[in-house]
Amino acid sequence: MQLDVRVASPSSYNYLGRHDGGSGTSTTLGCQLLGMNCNKPTDFTFSLKGFWKRGGDTDIHTDGWGVAFYEQNGIRQFHDVEAAATSPMANFLSNHPIRTTNMMAHIRFATVGEVQLSNVHPFCREMWGVNFCFAMNGDVPMFKKDPCTKLTSLGPGDSPCKEESYYNPVGSTDSEAAFCAILNALRVRFQRLPSLPVLYDALRQLCDEIIADDPKETIMNFLLTCGPNTLWVYSWPGQRPGSKTWNGLYYTTREFPFATTHLRDVDYSVDFSTRTTQEDCVSVITTKPLTNDEEWIELQKGELVVFDQGRPNISHRSLFEIELLGRGLQSTVLEKPLLEEDMRKYNLDASCFQGSFI
Repeated sequence: MQLDVRVASPSSYNYLGRHDGGSGTSTTLGCQLLGMNCNKPTDFTFSLKGFWKRGGDTDIHTDGWGVAFYEQNGIRQFHDVEAAATSPMANFLSNHPIRTTNMMAHIRFATVGEVQLSNVHPFCREMWGVNFCFAMNGDVPMFKKDPCTKLTSLGPGDSPCKEESYYNPVGSTDSEAAFCAILNALRVRFQRLPSLPVLYDALRQLCDEIIADDPKETIMNFLLTCGPNTLWVYSWPGQRPGSKTWNGLYYTTREFPFATTHLRDVDYSVDFSTRTTQEDCVSVITTKPLTNDEEWIELQKGELVVFDQGRPNISHRSLFEIELLGRGLQSTVLEKPLLEEDMRKYNLDASCFQGSFI
C-alpha cells in the first residue's frame, strides 16, 4: 500500500523553510524538543548525545530534562531537574542503546513555573486506556492567564461529563495546562475512539482555538504521542520579544541509502549504513537541526504532521491507510471507530483502499 506522505531524504547540509534553525550558541529558546518515530525499534543514543549538549554546554537549557518512550503500550519515563549536559542519568541514557519506535525528549529553560520536577516535560496521562505524552516549546497566553481555561470549540458531543475537568496540571507551566485542556476537550467530545483523520481535525481545531486567543503573542510547538505508533507534531512558531531566535520545529527522515551523519553540538559521527537495513525508516524532529549534513524540513506555521513508521503524513487518506494497517488508537475501553462511516465524511470510498481490510 502506498501512503500519501511527505519525505525528507538525506542530502547535503540544507534547510527547507524560512529559517536556518539558529546557531549552536546560546539562545533565548524557552525549551527545546526532540522526537523520534521509527518503523522498527531503534535506539536514540546518537540524537541524545547532541541534544543533551544543549542542556548547559552549547546552549542554556539547564533547568531540567525529560524523556518518555514506549515499550508496546507502556511508557518508560525519566525526569531530572539537573542540567542534561552534566546529569549522570542523562549520560546513562545517551550511552545505553534503548530501542523504541516512538519517543520524545525535552530540555528546559524555565520561563513559566519554578525549577522543580513537577514542571519538567514530557507530561503523561492515560485517556481511553491509551498513554498520551506531551512536550511543548513556546508561550501560550491563554493558559498563562488562567491555567484552568476550558477549550470549547469541539462542542460537548453526547458526553455525560460536559462540565468535568478530569485532567488538571500538577505543576505550574502553561505547557501542562494546555495538555490537560486538550485532553479534557477530547474526552468530552468522543465517546467512541476517533479514527486518526477525525482526531487530526479535532486537534487542529483545538490548536486554532488556542492560537486565536492571542495569535501575535502565542508560540506553540509541541510533540504529542497517542500510544506507541503515532507522533503528532504541531508548530506555531515565533520569536520572543527582544530575541532574534526563531522558535520552530524541523524534521529529517533517514532511509535507505543511509550515510554518515555528524552532530552539530559535539564532534561525533555515525555511519548509519553499517547499523541499518534497507527497510529501516526513522524521522527525527527537533527545535533546531541536530546534524549538519542532512536535509531538515521546517514545519510551516499552523501545520500538524502525523509521523507513523518513520514517515510524515498530512492527508486524511494517508491517515485512513494507517488505520487500515491496524496502527490507529488501540484501546480495550472504548469501542473502535466506524471507519467506513468516517470515510464517507471525507468523500472517500472503502473500495479505493485496495488490499485493505475493514
